[in-house]
Amino acid sequence: MRTLASADSLLDDVAAAVRGDASCGVLATGRFTPAAEAGELSSAALFAGPSVPVTVRFSSAVGGFGGFGGFGDQGLAVRFHVGAEQDMDLLASTLPVLAVRNVLGMLEFLRAANSGDAAAVSDFFGRHPEAATAMALAEDALPADSFTGVTYHAVHTFGLVDEDGRTTWARLSWEPWWPLAPLSREEALGRPADYLTRGLAGRLPSGFRLVARFAGAEDLGVLHDPTRLWASGAGLVAELGELMLDGVGVGGAPEFDALRLPVGFAAPRDDLFGVRVAGACGGVFPSPAPSRNWGACPRPPAVPPLPPAAGAPCGSVLKRRTG
Repeated sequence: MRTLASADSLLDDVAAAVRGDASCGVLATGRFTPAAEAGELSSAALFAGPSVPVTVRFSSAVGGFGGFGGFGDQGLAVRFHVGAEQDMDLLASTLPVLAVRNVLGMLEFLRAANSGDAAAVSDFFGRHPEAATAMALAEDALPADSFTGVTYHAVHTFGLVDEDGRTTWARLSWEPWWPLAPLSREEALGRPADYLTRGLAGRLPSGFRLVARFAGAEDLGVLHDPTRLWASGAGLVAELGELMLDGVGVGGAPEFDALRLPVGFAAPRDDLFGVRVAGACGGVFPSPAPSRNWGACPRPPAVPPLPPAAGAPCGSVLKRRTG
């Protein structure tokens, strides 16, 4: 049986594996303006309006290929400066799912991926078929042109708690105002290794929409599984507000903490929430090189049918996207 002490030791091992340099990434500042509908879904003070200042950190995955930040997933950490113990940190990355469901699986993955042994990685995937979706997405991803032109996913499923205590579970993402096409790998390698960080100032002002996506009936069986994509990707959504960034930050970064959640939010229920992001910059995937041999990594299996379940939450604040 796993004791509290052994669990703490595992958390320390994972944090050490993904920590990286606490000063990594680049800061920006701006304001978050909530949408009117957001206050109907959550009683959080950051949705009460009219706007709150924010500090954000853009970063690249730990151990980018050859030092190039454009390879691998990118990270966006946002501190909402609300005050009166209502501050919130929202951490997201360009990869929409995780490779594993628990701390033991994460530690096993990190050890295999950082071993340099393709056979060890292949063995990991043989034992963890749930990792296939994340790995396939990571391998297929092309380098970003700018931190400001890609979508960032909070991955975990958060509870939005309204004034009456009703909780609506949603996945949150930041969608860019001006999406940018990715670079080819050759184009990225032709740029300076720190081109994402160096180029941020020239991309400002810029911004993102905070979007909540709600599970459809076919997704309720994997509601709190961070390794699974939801089938209802174009289903019910609500836009919660807009993040406008207008300056590059100076000084030290805030100590971002995924567990910093205010009243109006319920913490995700999966086992990895608060672990993968503790002290890390970017995601936990090593950045895949154009020619890196990961071994025989399976492609995502077909999503099995789920039993019938109640539909997604409905109401005036939800919108259905058709494209």
